[in-house]
Amino acid sequence: MKFNCIQSGGFTIGSYQPGEIQVNAQLYRHSVIVAPKSCSPWQIEHIEELQPEHFNFIIEHTPDILLLGTGETQQFPPMQHYAALLSLGIGVEIMHSAAAARTYNLLLDEERDVIAAIIV
Repeated sequence: MKFNCIQSGGFTIGSYQPGEIQVNAQLYRHSVIVAPKSCSPWQIEHIEELQPEHFNFIIEHTPDILLLGTGETQQFPPMQHYAALLSLGIGVEIMHSAAAARTYNLLLDEERDVIAAIIV
């Protein structure tokens, strides 16, 4: 699914489909963490692998909101895995990865402080 280009000047998601995501002009076939100023690999392939340490990047950058894309379907990980984010006042929205990709661009366009962690 392709998305409309937004004018943030930062890292935006151009398209998402199961197994791949395009951030700016780069195509990734692995999970990523997308922030307004960076895109980096995320060392997780399935939501069942998720552990608290997978959120270290998010904790270091303390965005207002984390969009957690859980793959093709919405799956809720145990709350204790992301409890540290909540205790720091970081909102956590959990959704399937296509929805997380779309929502990231919308929030970025609104100049919100957002990071998306997306399982492809």
